[in-house]
Amino acid sequence: MSARPARPSAPHLELTPAQARIAEKVAAGKSTDAIASDLKITAGTINVQMKHCGQKLGVSGRAAVVHACYVTGQLTRPEKAISPETFSDVETETWRMIAIGATSMDYADRARISRDEALQRMRALRERVRAHNDPHLVTLGWAYNVLDESLVEMVSGMVLRAPTHV
Repeated sequence: MSARPARPSAPHLELTPAQARIAEKVAAGKSTDAIASDLKITAGTINVQMKHCGQKLGVSGRAAVVHACYVTGQLTRPEKAISPETFSDVETETWRMIAIGATSMDYADRARISRDEALQRMRALRERVRAHNDPHLVTLGWAYNVLDESLVEMVSGMVLRAPTHV
């Protein structure tokens, strides 16, 4: 008997068209209120639908939902762009931690740094690339080729499956 169980693959349930529309706006960095206004639904509905997206994908948090949607092909990946600068190993690590759904505490534990240092790194990266929020940061990571479909193991323990047609 193995001491450690195999990690489950994400269920990869398809998002509904409404959920995909919401996730696309989240990926663009829009706020809950802006999305609700655009789609003429309540902010509460946005929050519930994003939670359902996370449950379907086996992840937690909006940034992780956006990353999972890109990996699984449920959102159109952003066009590749030339990054304005090169990114340090610490910035790349920070980007990856946000994409896999790590909280500042998860990041601090994995990187063996203080929670304050993890928060500072996250904030500094968002500011440097002018990301509106963490989901937008994930989208920029895909555009700048810092993130891609090779990043599949999420903090939740789920392993995302890319579609076979990609």
